[in-house]
Amino acid sequence: MKAIAEVTICLITVLGSVKSDEGFLVNGIEGENVKIECTYQPEYKENVKYLCHGSWPSCSDVIRSSKPETLVTEGRFSLYDNRSARVFTVTITELTLEDAGTYYCGINIYWSKDKYTEVEVTVNKAPNPPPTTTRATRSSTTPSTTTVKGNTDNGQTRDCTPSSPAGWCLRESKGPA
Repeated sequence: MKAIAEVTICLITVLGSVKSDEGFLVNGIEGENVKIECTYQPEYKENVKYLCHGSWPSCSDVIRSSKPETLVTEGRFSLYDNRSARVFTVTITELTLEDAGTYYCGINIYWSKDKYTEVEVTVNKAPNPPPTTTRATRSSTTPSTTTVKGNTDNGQTRDCTPSSPAGWCLRESKGPA
């Protein structure tokens, strides 16, 4: 199965407020991005939207915005409030293992308690990258000879001369140049 680079989760609203009784799980992979989409009711269109990290209600804001239709970025976090669709999207880029934990997708409610939804973010360690291939390097040893190192199947060094076809190796030599 192909690894998913971005995970999107829709946080559903009920009865004019963001749910606070259910949480959501978002899975990501170290080094990749996660998107969290938070929907809201029309009466919260003008309110400040935010994502905070830690325990509710004392969690720390990682990003906050009151700007409609504007991408706001703070470090690796960005927030875009699409008021016509009544959804704000928070993106966390280049996930680290330290990004794992509890977040809250929140709406600032003036003169009352904020509405929020708990979002649990897990970050899996990135799979080991495939080994890189060694590229040939050329270094001049004499004005008429160039040694190409490291691009042979058996690890041998080959000597090449400018008169060889396409400048490639004519013979093998066993050992360093």
